[in-house]
Amino acid sequence: MPDQKNIQGDTWPRLPKKAEKFVFFRITNVQEFKKGLPMMADFITTAHIALKNRNDIYKKKADGTLNGIIHLVSINIAFSANGLAKLGAERFNDDIFNGGQFKDMTFPSDGEPAEDHQGLDPQQDWVNEFKPSSGGIDGVLTVAGDSLPSIEKMTRKTFDWVFNVGNDKQSIEEVYTRDGQVFANHLEHFGWVDGISQPIIKGMDDIAKTKDNRGMAPIDPGVIFVGHEGDESKHPEWAKDGSFMVFRIYEQLVPEFYHWCAANCPIATEEARKAIEQGNPIEWSDKSMDQMGLFSSRLVGRWPDGAPMELHPLEDPNWARNKGQFGTSALKTMNNTDDFNYNPADQTRCPYASHMRKTGPRDDYPGYTKHVMMRRGIPYGPWCSNDERAGGSTQHERGLLFVSYQSSIENGFVTQQKRWANASNGPTDMAKHCGGASQGIDPLIGQVHPSRNGKSTGVQINAKYDDAPRIPFPDSDLEKLGPQVHDKTVALDRLVIPHGGEYFFTPSISALKDYLPNA
Repeated sequence: MPDQKNIQGDTWPRLPKKAEKFVFFRITNVQEFKKGLPMMADFITTAHIALKNRNDIYKKKADGTLNGIIHLVSINIAFSANGLAKLGAERFNDDIFNGGQFKDMTFPSDGEPAEDHQGLDPQQDWVNEFKPSSGGIDGVLTVAGDSLPSIEKMTRKTFDWVFNVGNDKQSIEEVYTRDGQVFANHLEHFGWVDGISQPIIKGMDDIAKTKDNRGMAPIDPGVIFVGHEGDESKHPEWAKDGSFMVFRIYEQLVPEFYHWCAANCPIATEEARKAIEQGNPIEWSDKSMDQMGLFSSRLVGRWPDGAPMELHPLEDPNWARNKGQFGTSALKTMNNTDDFNYNPADQTRCPYASHMRKTGPRDDYPGYTKHVMMRRGIPYGPWCSNDERAGGSTQHERGLLFVSYQSSIENGFVTQQKRWANASNGPTDMAKHCGGASQGIDPLIGQVHPSRNGKSTGVQINAKYDDAPRIPFPDSDLEKLGPQVHDKTVALDRLVIPHGGEYFFTPSISALKDYLPNA
């Protein structure tokens, strides 16, 4: 098993946090930077420390002795291929990592060769600092803690001090920073509990929840950590106990999302039409709200509080059991279960095209366990007000700072985003089970050819295309399962817009202290 004192704590078990800041930097003086690395390694929060901190918090919660938020700040560090090259590290035999995310995920502009841009992201949507033309990014400091002021204070006390920021031996420059915060009940901006359905690692996690093969299968540690059982790559020896980190900004158009859901629900559409004709504000009925709640949850694959559609296809058990009030932590724990698998020949409960099923196919896709990743994202931007949501147009940028860890970016992030979410027939083509047409792209994070995007704000994509998702849904009767065969496509809006990112490698503590300073 990976040595818990040698791996960085955000890979496993996860850094405790209410807020988080990402500091992207460029190395300006290699030799001075190398001198500071062993000292920086002493500030890194290892898995051993992170686990102890998390267990202490859980124990205090259980004992009823947790009074307020614990003041705690944790630090991790990772490097891009460009940064590792500056340090003289032995190169990875990995074209995706070495080429960087800009090459892998963006679409070529007019006249540019296709081999230089192998994705679907429009380049104009990317933050300039993540574009190679801006000079590149060598590394990222991840700082998680109880608050942004605490995080900023610790960053200045450690990172700036170690690398002599502000004096003649300064070895880095900050290129870009982003910060996020955890909302109540761990909701992301569309309103769903985030971070559940994480992989269970053999020998590191409690596998009791996967008993009897009812849920997600435990994975080998090498799916996440380099150099261990399950790692199929041939990475350099110095990389053992490390993990590849993907950072990516996904803007979420929240008002557009809710209006798009309403436009796809007949009851809500009819109520809106009547209100507009009469010159009245739109006020949806309980039946209309129920229909939108069911439709949006079928898009996601889970109810907002976490209960999976596969187990609860018609009614959110947490909402129902509390008579209209989302309820206790015990209910949430029960509903946030992974103790299930999909029936590959059936989508009446959870649609094949739902976000959760597209990116986490379970039994739909034999061998899916090698494609999982540890997800560590955090929301950014302000919570959407009722007024902004009612207006139907985003006024303030918000979204998800996506982070994942895996031993292979190709097996993990690239497979889930490009080969599953962006593909109408991924992960497995279900045409034979749903009327002869593939299930369509992921309705949330799936990306299409930029020529069909129009502007980068909620522009409808023509539903006649074969890759439009098919979401079986009872139009008016909310008391029966969705049909198995469904020939209607959902007219897509572009509701999640990538703004770029980079691929990094998170080294072990021993690599930070011994190998990289002397490479």
